[in-house]
Amino acid sequence: MSQNNIDNEILTTEQELKHLGSCTTKGLTDEEIAQQDERFFLAIAKLKWLKGRRDIRVKR
Repeated sequence: MSQNNIDNEILTTEQELKHLGSCTTKGLTDEEIAQQDERFFLAIAKLKWLKGRRDIRVKR
């Protein structure tokens, strides 16, 4: 994955996190809330991984 692709993925994932963080849970079932939470935490993990990959490439 090139540096440019990583930067684009980081931006996309940050936008997804902002969206998921602003979503309301009003009217959702417990299962839907759990799915939304899972997507949020998976996006956090992905962002952390991407930033780690970017930092490795920058240090080379």
